[in-house]
Amino acid sequence: MKAFAHVSLLTLLIVISGLCKEDSCGSDASCVGLNNSYFCLCIDGYYYNSSKCNKGKVFPGTIKVKVSETTGLENEKSPAYEKLYMQIRKFFADAFKNPDYGQTVIHRVRTSAPARSEMRAGDKLVDVTVVNLFAETSEENETTVSNAINKAVASNPNTFSDYTKQNRCEFYGCVNEQDDCSDILQCKCKPGLSRPNPQTALCLALGPKCPDTCKAEYNMQCLVQSGGSLDCVCLPGYQRDAKGSCQACAFGYSGVNCEDPFQLILTIVGTIAGILILGMVIALIFLRSKTKGIEEQNLIENDYHSVRMSTTGFSNLGAEGSLFPKVQATFPKDSLMQNPYAQRSMPRPDY
Repeated sequence: MKAFAHVSLLTLLIVISGLCKEDSCGSDASCVGLNNSYFCLCIDGYYYNSSKCNKGKVFPGTIKVKVSETTGLENEKSPAYEKLYMQIRKFFADAFKNPDYGQTVIHRVRTSAPARSEMRAGDKLVDVTVVNLFAETSEENETTVSNAINKAVASNPNTFSDYTKQNRCEFYGCVNEQDDCSDILQCKCKPGLSRPNPQTALCLALGPKCPDTCKAEYNMQCLVQSGGSLDCVCLPGYQRDAKGSCQACAFGYSGVNCEDPFQLILTIVGTIAGILILGMVIALIFLRSKTKGIEEQNLIENDYHSVRMSTTGFSNLGAEGSLFPKVQATFPKDSLMQNPYAQRSMPRPDY
């Protein structure tokens, strides 16, 4: 069987219709929304009851459940997941008549590859890993819990089958000491395992680790590659020098390993654009100045002519700036100038 979904621990105790609100579960628990309802979730090792989280004894195990549809089981808000949730909740609530029973938590849902590929109607088996929680002072043990579940399975053979109990220490990855890992948040993790944070009960395998110097203080960061390996690389805007240290990129370059020349291109383009704009402004000022000078010269000449006209009565000056205009008479080239007195007869004396 191969896991296709890994769902966070979900409390199966109180189901309320509607959507999660800010104060739905108080300050101790988280509100988990389903398709048409929600429930309250406490941290590992605690169960939600009487509007608060209570520390409890945990009993992990796996049970097979027949479902009509596996599509959407990885999504808490899907109708398929909500239906499975309701089946699990009702089954374990009916199985345990002990008042010390707190709740049941879904830890994981698994299905086989053939079941995933079947899209036609029909029942499909899924393995549901659960954790049953009882009051911390309860006298229940693995044997009594298993017997109660197997009895309930026998009464519901069409839906549930094959419950298998799991050792508490093995389930959480702890060393099996004298207390049988009764406090799952305090049990010692096996060598090579560790808890991601104090509120997580599961001890997980330690992955590869980057050097201690791989941090922002040294302009470095640790990245997880596609194959799961870790790689210590320079932060964006830095690149390694000959000594392996991460130094700031040269002017105009940025990005991973300083491979992005966008800033340099932007600077060059901006400089060229600035030069062009400055040239256009200077040319415009020069043209405006030249045009203004011509207009002023024309105005001065017009004013000068107006003054001459008002003073001399002539609109145009004489030759060489004389106030008296030169009068010129023209004659045809083929005619000779005649003496005006040549044809006039002298008066005869009257005597």
